Amino acid sequence: MFTNRSLAPSGISLPLFYRGVLVCACALLMVGCCSSADVETLTPDLYSSSAKERSSAAWALARCGSKAEPAVRRLAELLYDENTGVQSAAAFALRKIDTPSARAVMSEIDQRRRK
Repeated sequence: MFTNRSLAPSGISLPLFYRGVLVCACALLMVGCCSSADVETLTPDLYSSSAKERSSAAWALARCGSKAEPAVRRLAELLYDENTGVQSAAAFALRKIDTPSARAVMSEIDQRRRK
């Protein structure tokens, strides 16, 4: 099995994970507040040419909840990204943002899927 000892404390072997996903998962578990400055810093990453950066930004914005309202329009666009990981991260973020505009986007997507 492939391992990455640099990620493991005290030399414990861990399976080799996609580093971006591991970082995002850790970020979601962190306790703390998300400020409007954080949202302003993360939102430009949603426009990155790197799928990994777009996905990471979406996961991080999910942690911001309703404070990430300014990113809803771009997250809605990312639901149609060519990368399925970005699509998933955007959908998760929209569910966590949970503002009327984010709920409207997700409701529209759900209705399209039912047809």
